[in-house]
Amino acid sequence: MKKHTIISIILLLIIIFIFINIYIINFSNQYIINNIENIPSADVVIILGAQVIGDKLSNILLDRTESAIDLYENNKVDKILISGDHGKKYYDEVNAIKKYLLNKNIPSEDIFIDHAGFDTYDSMYRAQYIFEVNSAIISTQKFHLPRAIYIARKLNIDAYGFPADKRIYSDKNEFRELFARIKAWLDINFDSSPKFLGEKIPISGDSQDSWDIKKIDDNFISTLLESAIKQTTEDIIYDPSYFQIDYPNGDISSNKGVCTDVIIRAYRTVGIDLQKEVHEDMLNNFNLYPSKWGLNATDTNIDHRRVPNLQVFFSRFGEELEISNDPNDYLPGDIVTWDLGRGITHIGLVTNHYQNKTPLIVHNIGAGPKLENMLFNFEITGHYRYKS
Repeated sequence: MKKHTIISIILLLIIIFIFINIYIINFSNQYIINNIENIPSADVVIILGAQVIGDKLSNILLDRTESAIDLYENNKVDKILISGDHGKKYYDEVNAIKKYLLNKNIPSEDIFIDHAGFDTYDSMYRAQYIFEVNSAIISTQKFHLPRAIYIARKLNIDAYGFPADKRIYSDKNEFRELFARIKAWLDINFDSSPKFLGEKIPISGDSQDSWDIKKIDDNFISTLLESAIKQTTEDIIYDPSYFQIDYPNGDISSNKGVCTDVIIRAYRTVGIDLQKEVHEDMLNNFNLYPSKWGLNATDTNIDHRRVPNLQVFFSRFGEELEISNDPNDYLPGDIVTWDLGRGITHIGLVTNHYQNKTPLIVHNIGAGPKLENMLFNFEITGHYRYKS
């Protein structure tokens, strides 16, 4: 091949490269809305994944997530779709974002998760095909929005972009986008397929179908867990103070609680009053319960709210199960107790939500009820299963 022919081909490729970039930017710019008040309402805001370190969101991802929360709280969308990389056992963008949203009191029923959004094309393709999204607002940075909007609209999603630029980012992102837009153009024009598809999970349906969870057929366990998880969306202050409460079915103020109150309140929704059950057993078997508090009589205000007392009760009237390091041994609805050190005990409820194949726990360790991956964070001292 002659030298001038090679030069001509290189120049042509450069022209095509520049043209595709300009085309995608011009195509998408009209759909980028900077003012939240002016952006059209949509079915869902799509959070596109980015780097996480454990459960910690990178600055880029944190800004995308916060911008999505702004859209949700301003009633611009009804649902949030998290789309990111969860293809490796120890790397999980989507559950890190989910945890952040739950901690910001976003209702779990409005959070959908796409575990196979490995790149922007896969995210948009699956949003349309798997989640049946018709209209969306895309929450990502300005350097990324033209490509994301271009792909979404070419896949028949009525998409707008809301810039998530809350700080200055590296210029490397702009440079990478030059080549990423070429890939996006090729994906669209050659009708590429994503790495994974799967069953339909309509955005108008049940968000739990998209979560990394196990389906629960047992109505007792399902109700128990639903109640416990709901507590994670409520504003509850950790308060270990002694309170005078009614008997039976007594409870402290609903905006206060400790770890045991998570369990007590969850069991009350399935018709079990642990205050009454523990009190009646202690009346007849006081010597079987711990005497570490120097009491010589029962106290309906506090007995059931102490972890060691619940351990005795669950071991007597439920199943006391093996303590192991295998997460598969801990089933949804199981109760676990821990030693936090310095004589501090803790209790939580195993859920049907998972991260890296480990069940998440609903517990209140001091910052209010949380749904967290903490099963093996402390020494486990008890493992129980209790149904009346």
